[in-house]
Amino acid sequence: MSNIFLRDAVLSDLNRYFEWANDPVVRQNSFNTDPIPYDDHVNWFINAIERKDVHLFVLMDNDMPVGQIRLNIKESVAEISYSIDSKYRGKGYGSLMISLLKEKVKKEMPDIKALQARVKPDNIASKKVFNQQGFSEKESVYELCVINP
Repeated sequence: MSNIFLRDAVLSDLNRYFEWANDPVVRQNSFNTDPIPYDDHVNWFINAIERKDVHLFVLMDNDMPVGQIRLNIKESVAEISYSIDSKYRGKGYGSLMISLLKEKVKKEMPDIKALQARVKPDNIASKKVFNQQGFSEKESVYELCVINP
């Protein structure tokens, strides 16, 4: 039986995040398509896990990490960025991860009033995920407002 949950990213996830971030499909679907140099990634990751306005989570299926999701918080709005490990794409993990994130935000982050995500027009998989999760699209920005009234 599967036990699927989000856990906080930790320093030992650094190399896994690096691999996920430089996956060719992830780079293609990112607004910055350039490969990420390792030293830049190390600096970014260490900074991100220490910041209060950034939250990094790993989607776990039992003891297997299958993807990551990040929240960048500005005032009461959190922007979502996520990716699924290439071995697990097309299995519904993206929608499940967004659903788990919405629950976590409602329970643990009352200052966040809205979630949003910027999605490239040709990223059909992510557009489908956000539509399934009740986000509305406005010019490639998906918004889910009033998560915490």
